[in-house]
Amino acid sequence: MKIHVQYSTEAETPRAVDEVVNGLLEKLNGAHPELTFLFVSHHHEDHFSTLAGQIRSRLNSKHLVGSTAEGIVAGDRELEERPGLVAYVIADSGAVIQPFHMEFQRDDDQILCFGAPENIGSEGDNGAVFLFCEPYSSSAPVALPELSESQGHLPIFGGVASGGIGPGENCLFLDGEKIDHGAIGVVYRCKQKLRQIVSQGCRPIGYTFVITKSEKNIIYELGGLPAMQQFREMFKELTEDDQELVRQGPHLGVVTNEYKEIFERGDFLVSNVLGSDPESGAIAVSQAVRPGRTVQFHVRDAITADEDLRLMIEQDKSYHSNKVIGSLLFTCNGRGEKLFGAANHDVKAIQDAYGPIPTAGFFAQGEIGPLADRSYLHGFTASVVLFEEEADATADNAEDDSDTQTEN
Repeated sequence: MKIHVQYSTEAETPRAVDEVVNGLLEKLNGAHPELTFLFVSHHHEDHFSTLAGQIRSRLNSKHLVGSTAEGIVAGDRELEERPGLVAYVIADSGAVIQPFHMEFQRDDDQILCFGAPENIGSEGDNGAVFLFCEPYSSSAPVALPELSESQGHLPIFGGVASGGIGPGENCLFLDGEKIDHGAIGVVYRCKQKLRQIVSQGCRPIGYTFVITKSEKNIIYELGGLPAMQQFREMFKELTEDDQELVRQGPHLGVVTNEYKEIFERGDFLVSNVLGSDPESGAIAVSQAVRPGRTVQFHVRDAITADEDLRLMIEQDKSYHSNKVIGSLLFTCNGRGEKLFGAANHDVKAIQDAYGPIPTAGFFAQGEIGPLADRSYLHGFTASVVLFEEEADATADNAEDDSDTQTEN
């Protein structure tokens, strides 16, 4: 496996494409990529219809997948609110790649989806599913169970296209085509192990509760008492700093593995608290919840988000010793400079830990990544895929190219 990345901040699309393609052709040195990821800002929207086909053809890439975005991740930089085009190529002759396009249809009070790929692999395969969604014509929460059922154990990564302000303004790329509806992606099966880091940027506060009465996304009772009563009692016991963070907006985490004895960071699927009803004492959250599930309130700020990402990275490094040769980063459009007050936070944390590895991705309005044995749609999250070096790679294979970037 060889991975290379090239990007351009050139606003003129033909020049940006030339810079990216010519840089990658030099790095590929005659090899042809099996898979190319393409992420591009809306500064290039006049060329969206031809962009994917042109880049795929010039690189002679077997498959291409990607999305438009309000900002891209490229090399060691996060390019927000400025022109950006990045291509990330994987030359892996042993990979099995299945492209797919999922479409959605509303039927009474439910959403149906069609087009999930068939499973042609086996339980021993490594790899992942990469999924990219058009925000106005797809439903990631509907697509994810379909993909999990069809692809078994494979984790799912990706995000929802961003940067457009209405239907038809965001688009997806699949092989040589621009796709303006539904969701697209690839199933990528390979010999190498793919590792995952999903940092939701939160930390739990107070103590856990068990939901004793709920309906859809409304929690009526926690531990047999009105949810707001339990929340207020917990709030009184918090430090002043945590109380201030709660005032800025509390979150609720639902435990993903009820069989654990102790729940820590990373054990929860975190959602927003949308509001409360003073009369009933109910709390509304941004995901459906069931009675019997264990939950805990969470807080989020820049310091917590930084700590959480670095903790997840350190945990990954403590569990794995194999070299990482590339990464993909799908980060929330509410992170970046908006949250941290400085550029390049998430990608810098990755490269501080694993070195100057080829990295690409985009700022999404919904990030996809696994927790425990399921994959979810997240918010305010950094979802990271780490590509390991082959176990039997030689020293020559292990050498990473410089992957210098182009900027004007």
